[in-house]
Amino acid sequence: MAKDISELTDFLSGLMTDARAVLLETAQQIRGRMAEEGKPITYPVQWDSEKQRRAFFATNGFGGGIPHVRTGAYQRGWTAEPRSFGAVLFNHTRGAGAIGGTPSGWQSRIHRNRWNYLLQILSEELTKIPDAIRNKFIVRSRE
Repeated sequence: MAKDISELTDFLSGLMTDARAVLLETAQQIRGRMAEEGKPITYPVQWDSEKQRRAFFATNGFGGGIPHVRTGAYQRGWTAEPRSFGAVLFNHTRGAGAIGGTPSGWQSRIHRNRWNYLLQILSEELTKIPDAIRNKFIVRSRE
């Protein structure tokens, strides 16, 4: 069905709203997946370095005690917030990058294959965005 050009501004405004919603939903999906509980530690511990191992024991488990007991702070630390165009996802919990990894790809060997890996989750979820926006466009263009 053809639309009048006078409707273009409202159509594009609505499409921008839809796109922002898709981006926020994507951030929330990533947040949920990254907040999933990791598997238990495996022994022997796969330290990143001897320096890391010594620091762990010298600081009483980096301040968390030995043996380490999970507090859930990492899982609760994931936040997805809307922005003017899109969303922002972050976790300010100390050690979050070591646990889930960083966008550059690094993840501590201690947590590898036990906790969801940020780079993999980002790749899987971000590839869904074009189809989601396309679907919103189709729905909106039929209105």
